Amino acid sequence: MNQAPLPQDRFEALEAYVLGRMDAAQRQRIEMDLAADADLNSELALQREHIRAVEMAGVERQLNLLARQQPDRIRSTATGWHSWLKYAALVAVLILGAVWWYGRPPVNERLFAEYHVPDPGLPVPMSATKDPLFQDAMVAYKLGDHAEAIGKWTGLLQQDPANDTLLFFIASARLAQGDAPASIPLFRRVKDNSASVFQAKAGWYLFLAFLHEGRTDDLRALGLEHDPVYGDRARAVEERLDP
Repeated sequence: MNQAPLPQDRFEALEAYVLGRMDAAQRQRIEMDLAADADLNSELALQREHIRAVEMAGVERQLNLLARQQPDRIRSTATGWHSWLKYAALVAVLILGAVWWYGRPPVNERLFAEYHVPDPGLPVPMSATKDPLFQDAMVAYKLGDHAEAIGKWTGLLQQDPANDTLLFFIASARLAQGDAPASIPLFRRVKDNSASVFQAKAGWYLFLAFLHEGRTDDLRALGLEHDPVYGDRARAVEERLDP
């Protein structure tokens, strides 16, 4: 991973992305950057961990302060009820923090959410094409209407069952819907097709689909850590999974 300091504007952009302070256009731009830059993905992971650590440290500081101040406040009848109300509020914060910490999704789901960036799709020509139904489906896919895209592409796939483009984008739409099990056999077919221009990307998304399902043995068996494009990301994910 690149050890050079992250530029300030990039650092601020990642922070805004994690905290949800970006508009839709800004999020789309940075997600496209994340899809192409393994180092930026690693920086994003660090940014998330730092923000969580700061939040938990803030709760801990408040509780430590309370522990030092509470004995004197309990002895003061004038401020007793006020102190106990503050104590109850801080305990509630602690409980909520614990609920968040222990109720958060499993590590594989968190990693999937961190690393999965849907494929942006193919450019849609402004002029008429030989496959208007395919182009209509691509427009729906780009707009996030995955159900419509899947419906149209599935009809085309019935006419051309070996079409790697259709297989890849139906699988991508399925994964974007959260239906990883349905995407796995489709991505696998494309990954196993050495003539497909989508072979490498299909391997990465198959890795993510296995990650989503917690199938760590299967994702490791792909050997994606040696891939020249996706190897850095695959290694980063595998290092953070439970052994």
